[in-house]
Amino acid sequence: MMNFNKLIKGGLAALMAVSLAACEASEGSTNSTATETTSDYVAAGDLKSYTIGTLGPTTGDYAVYGLAVTNAVKLAVEDYNAAHGTNIKVDVQDSQGDQTQAINIYNKFVTDTKVAGIIGGTVSGESYAIAVQSKDTGIPMITPSGTAANITDEGGANVFRACYTDPQQAKQVADFTYETLGLKKAAMIYNSDDDYSTGVAEAFKAEFESKGGKVVLSEAFSTADQDFSSQLTKIAASDIDVLFVPNYYEKDVQIAKQARNLGIKAQIVGADGWDGAKRSW
Repeated sequence: MMNFNKLIKGGLAALMAVSLAACEASEGSTNSTATETTSDYVAAGDLKSYTIGTLGPTTGDYAVYGLAVTNAVKLAVEDYNAAHGTNIKVDVQDSQGDQTQAINIYNKFVTDTKVAGIIGGTVSGESYAIAVQSKDTGIPMITPSGTAANITDEGGANVFRACYTDPQQAKQVADFTYETLGLKKAAMIYNSDDDYSTGVAEAFKAEFESKGGKVVLSEAFSTADQDFSSQLTKIAASDIDVLFVPNYYEKDVQIAKQARNLGIKAQIVGADGWDGAKRSW
């Protein structure tokens, strides 16, 4: 998993640069050639004092990710203010990892808080939801950790990310599994309700099989599931040498424990959603 403190500080610097450009544009000529939007949103005009919005799950199942992001944003802004004599504020909102809640927060940022830019979302689903929504306003947005490719593919020119994409990380995992670990026969178990999990699983399968490996089973589950014995029993009978588990850490820990209890001895590999697993093991 990425180093969030370094990542957020880098992302904050990028967002500030974009936000300042937007601020300057709002103070300039009214004969701008910029693309018109359907919103009355106007970037903050004061380059020394404005508000940045940040959102992520600070409570609930994904809180380990949201807290890492929002705490790092607050720390980075404190450091920036101290170094530059600015009075930039941060409006932190808890999305609970829910797309509807994320859109509600986004609307609040734009219509009520009038933020100059947004750092977020944190997880892929909420990041995608607000990226698409923000196309109407053009508000600068950067996700520090949303890895789904569609966030920037389908978001507007105002949408950025400070991390890799799911296809990029899945390719690295598949290459490492096949070339370095020497494992050739895989099964996958992923969350079909989740953009992140399905995106990483699809990209892993494509790359792994392009190298000469074989994904013999691809088992799906739903977010509410706690018992994975049905899927894992099939996998246990498949004589695999690697199990790919591209989910968020709570599900990954449950799956790993249940897999070992069912006698699955295959190497278990995953993606960046494993960050936080040590808290649950």
